[in-house]
Amino acid sequence: MVLIIAILASIVVPRLTGAAAEANKSKCDANWANLIRALELYAANNNGAYPADNAAFQADVLNSSIYFPHGAPVCPFSSTPYVYVGDAAGGTVTAHIH
Repeated sequence: MVLIIAILASIVVPRLTGAAAEANKSKCDANWANLIRALELYAANNNGAYPADNAAFQADVLNSSIYFPHGAPVCPFSSTPYVYVGDAAGGTVTAHIH
C-alpha cells in the first residue's frame, strides 16, 4: 500500500510543480501585456507623451488607480515591479525571461 502511494506521489508531484510554473509564466505574460496597454493609454491621455523615465512610470502609471485600480501588477516569480525603459518620446516595459 505504501509503495503504491509513493509511486503515485512520484508521478503527481512533478506535474503539479510544472503546472504552477506554467501558471506563473502565463500570469507574467498577461501582466506584461496589461502594462503595455496601460502605457499606451497613458500616452493617449497625455497628448502622445510617455513617462520621462522609470520613476515617472512607477508614479504615474503603476501606482495610479486610473490604470491599475486594484494595485500594480508584480512579477509572480520574484514579486518585483516591472521596469520601464524609454523617455517621453516613447518606450516599453521590459519583458521578463523565466
